Parts: sequence; C-alpha cells; structure tokens
Amino acid sequence: MKKFNNILIILISIISLILMGYFLINGIYDRIISSASILLVLCLPKILGKIFKIEIGMKGELIYIIFIFIVQFLGSTLSFYDMFWWYDILAHFASGILTSLLALEVMSWFKVYKRENIWFNVLFINSFTLMIAALWEFIEFGTFIFLNMDVQHHLTTGVFDTMEDMLMAFLGCIFVSIWYLIRMKKIKSK
Repeated sequence: MKKFNNILIILISIISLILMGYFLINGIYDRIISSASILLVLCLPKILGKIFKIEIGMKGELIYIIFIFIVQFLGSTLSFYDMFWWYDILAHFASGILTSLLALEVMSWFKVYKRENIWFNVLFINSFTLMIAALWEFIEFGTFIFLNMDVQHHLTTGVFDTMEDMLMAFLGCIFVSIWYLIRMKKIKSK
C-alpha cells in the first residue's frame, strides 16, 4: 500500500506541475496557486509525521490523498466547484465518509478502539467527523475575514452553504456509521 500511495502522490504532483505550466502560459493565475499548493499539501502527512514523530499509517495517508484529490485537485484546480453545481455537495458528503474512516484510524493510533464498544465507536466517529466539518467551516470563514474570499458564499446564501456543507458531511458519516454497525453485527454473529 505504501508503494500505491507514493505512486498516487507522484502522479497527482506531475499532473499538477503540468497544469501549473498550462495556467501560467494562459494567464490563469488563481489556478497556479491551487496547483502549486497541492505539491506541499500532498506531502504534509509525511512532513508532520517526521516533525512530530508519529506514524500516520498507510490507510490514513490514502484517505488523506483521496480527500486532497477530490477537494483540491478536482474541486479547486480543475474548477469542478464552478463547473458542476452539485460538486460541493458531493465533496462534503465524501469528506464525511473519509473523515469517518479516518476516525477509526485515529482510534487505533491512540489505542482506544475496542470492537466490543460499538456504540462508543459510533459516537466517536460522529463526533470526530462533525468536529472536522466545523473546523473546515472555520477555515473557510477565516478566508472570508482575512483574505476577503467568500468561499462560504456568505454574501449570497447567508449560512445556507455552511449548513449544507456540514449536513452533507454528517450524512456521509451516518452512511459509514450504518455500514460499521452492520459490519460489527455480522462479526458478532459469527
């Protein structure tokens, strides 16, 4: 899996570099920053792992790579957010699924995951996912306050976009929670 993750990182990075050149030649300067930042963002788990001396794990890294691909590469760099009205909804639903899976990984990292504590695990999955969704919305709000970028569409929708984003993340989390409960029930019945 480590080799697979590294291949994904290299492929996305190469395509981002090619797109940077294309955007530079064609004067699409706002997309250059998005393309360039992908190179740093993809390596962030490895960098933070070395700085803080923690093992992120291949599953956690793969979840992160998929998230960056969906949100930053497709959404921002390739403008899927602008091209498809439903893409933001899909991205937040996917983020709910991915952060729920990451929650299970986090429980394993901290050695608090116990198969017999099914309801605690579901509570943790839901809490973790909603925390990440809220932090993401705080970041978007910060870009509005400090960079005058209205990524939350505050000026046109009020709080609708923010609430829709958090609801979609929550629905993705519910999807994983139901899957987890069904899976645990099957394991218990064996």
